[in-house]
Amino acid sequence: MSSFTPSLHGLRALAAIGVILFHWNSLFPALNKATPGFTIGSATWSVFTPIHFGWLGVPLFFVLSGYLLGGQLKDKSLNRQTLQRFWTRRFLRIYPAVWFQGIILLLASQTFTTISYHPSTAELFRNAILWVNMPPWMTKPLNGVWWTLPIELTFYVALPMLIVSQRKLGWLTVYLACVTGSIIWRAWIIASNPSTNYVPLLPWLDMLPGSLSSFAAGFAASFLRINNTQTNRRLLLAAGTIGLLALMQLLLINLDTYWQGSFLLMLWNSLAAFMLALILISQTMPTSDNRWRPLSSRPLVWLGEISFGLYLWHFPIQKLVSQSDMLDWSSPAGSLYALLVCTALTIPCAAASFYLIERPIMGWSKQRVFYANKNATQ
Repeated sequence: MSSFTPSLHGLRALAAIGVILFHWNSLFPALNKATPGFTIGSATWSVFTPIHFGWLGVPLFFVLSGYLLGGQLKDKSLNRQTLQRFWTRRFLRIYPAVWFQGIILLLASQTFTTISYHPSTAELFRNAILWVNMPPWMTKPLNGVWWTLPIELTFYVALPMLIVSQRKLGWLTVYLACVTGSIIWRAWIIASNPSTNYVPLLPWLDMLPGSLSSFAAGFAASFLRINNTQTNRRLLLAAGTIGLLALMQLLLINLDTYWQGSFLLMLWNSLAAFMLALILISQTMPTSDNRWRPLSSRPLVWLGEISFGLYLWHFPIQKLVSQSDMLDWSSPAGSLYALLVCTALTIPCAAASFYLIERPIMGWSKQRVFYANKNATQ
């Protein structure tokens, strides 16, 4: 697998943009409310419907992690040195940027109480190690979007076990086992907590057993080999896109019962991850036709590079702006203006995170790995 695939950076950018627009629409809904809709079946669609599903950027990030990290480790000897390097680089990829943001948020909370809170010493420690939204304490994260990071980190721990299992059983068996495990976990949470509203239990539903199928979809995609033809690329892209739209329609029709614990709450995320993996595969198949590489455009590739910072910084900035009195955010024009203001603030923060924290630290880590390998061969 190529170490750099521009279209995957483009997919990262789309994932971040989806989450950003989802939260913007939640905090500044006026433009959405003023936009007319149309009915398909018994579901109402509008141009904002894809934004309602912008949270799919999170499982897309998970699918990308499974694909990229699985591709990195699948052919390596899983000895102590390899795993130590892998986990060290994963640690450095996540924690320094989070710690930097945490310090900024704690300082800012002295002035802007809407973007953070004042944690106890124990809560602060659990935020520092990213034990948030996890049992037994279910600690509230300083930044609401941090809830996905413990899930990502636990996947890093589980990945070597998936690779060992794949070598013995095959990637398809491992993928199906992960999907089955995710469904069983979600079914168990629902069955053991009778309720008519499972939104409060979402952290339990989404922790690693419940989200493992998303990582596994990308992991399986890193093993899949399909003839690289224009027809196959088109078929994969069409199947993934149409399948995702069909799942959206199914969820919209059954939204009233979804959060009451219907079968869709157990199955939907695994099916959506499968469709996202098909789209990912279509974008990683080599082609000389630039029309099949819109995700490789320079702006999207750059946004993909800073996507972690975009993900981290957009939500506290949006919350801060929503509480300000700069403008009447309750009008459609105010909603659109809020998006422009938040974007203008988020991109520089994300770029600063990437260029001042993430890239220097990862570059230092790569340099250490290079010298370690060089010394090992001497």
